[in-house]
Amino acid sequence: MLKHLDQIVPRPTSHGVGLKRVLLSGDETETAVTQIAVTRLAEGEVAAEHRHESMEEYFYFLKGEAAVCVDGRELLCREGDFLQVECGRSHSVLAKSEVEMLTVGVAYASPENPPLR
Repeated sequence: MLKHLDQIVPRPTSHGVGLKRVLLSGDETETAVTQIAVTRLAEGEVAAEHRHESMEEYFYFLKGEAAVCVDGRELLCREGDFLQVECGRSHSVLAKSEVEMLTVGVAYASPENPPLR
């Protein structure tokens, strides 16, 4: 599979703010990856606090600056920063400027929480 970012139609994120271009969705792979996307938030947009009980999330900041709050701890993320948000941790994202980030979700499996597939 080969895709080019400019040929992927942007769509709203599941958090109701920003747009994402999905490079790979969970139904396109047999792995535990739920999604890989390039996500853009306009300055001032906020992805409200939430948690994923069965997914770990990774953010690689390509452009801009965002305040990411993880379990009540605020982290300032800029271009070149990588952030891991472990399964079950509450987090929110506030775009301090226009932000572009690579987001990766991976399903979490344990004896109590078997793989989704």
